[in-house]
Amino acid sequence: MDMKEKTEKTVLKVNDGIRGDIPRLAGKIALREASADDLRVLLVFLERGAERIARDAGVSEARADAALDYWREAGILTEGTGTKPTEAKKTLRPADELAPATGEETAEIIRRRGLSGVIDEAQKLLGKTFNTTEIGIVAGLSEQLELEPAYVLTLISWCRNRGKDSLRYVERTAFSLVSEGVETLAQLEAYIARREASESGIGQIRKMFGIGERALTKTEEKRFTQWLIDDKLPIGVIGIAYDITVEATGKVSLAYIDKILSKWKEAGCEGSAEEVERFIEREKAERGQAAAQKNGRGPKHDPIPSTYDSGDFFARAVERSYQKKK
Repeated sequence: MDMKEKTEKTVLKVNDGIRGDIPRLAGKIALREASADDLRVLLVFLERGAERIARDAGVSEARADAALDYWREAGILTEGTGTKPTEAKKTLRPADELAPATGEETAEIIRRRGLSGVIDEAQKLLGKTFNTTEIGIVAGLSEQLELEPAYVLTLISWCRNRGKDSLRYVERTAFSLVSEGVETLAQLEAYIARREASESGIGQIRKMFGIGERALTKTEEKRFTQWLIDDKLPIGVIGIAYDITVEATGKVSLAYIDKILSKWKEAGCEGSAEEVERFIEREKAERGQAAAQKNGRGPKHDPIPSTYDSGDFFARAVERSYQKKK
């Protein structure tokens, strides 16, 4: 296995201008908006850096990335230039060179790996008889990428269902997946489920956010996948958070939306839009009663859920957005 030398990349570091004030500033921010996950990620980052931060903080990779984005937007972290060694990966032949060089080599691989049944099933899936090159591709997937028969057949079936019935396409897809660490049947099935769920939900978010057909940024794709797949949030819940954010800030802020969703998730009310609305209504009533008892009269403005204790402007935005939903 080859180990590439260190490569230049963007890394995060503590903002030099506020280094001495981190405890005070982070604490102030945490009291207003930061979630428990955000705090864990920040503490791990300050102690050990970003290496294996998700594992050490006990959160998903997407959640760790979202937390780092949050602290960067809060001004606690900033981007700088540094070096980080790349991980060693299995050396792979180019995607178009996976097939054996000769028919004799192909026949030997088929015999040794018992691929006759796999080739027959693959031909049935694609509805055609393979030529010598196509048979060689199936043999190469097994020999060069060391893929189990069920993996190969599952991948061929998935590609066919997406309108891609070329074995060259299957070969390139397999090469790309293995390069990304998707090497077992279980990993492939998880990847397919994640990809299909993400594509369906992301299409709805695109429409909601007015993104159109342009390519998503890496941050957008990461956040959308986190909400839909990692957090399993319904589209309706994301929609309420979107409305509140635009009402409060006048723009689409992914970090702002993520804070709202994280608060609801911590409160255990993120299962449906109805649960979120009941939570807002319940907290509104409780805060209103507390304010009335303290002041001996009704509050000047409608009270807000404790989840959004971030200032009067935000509070009124939450309430206005909620009223629109009714």
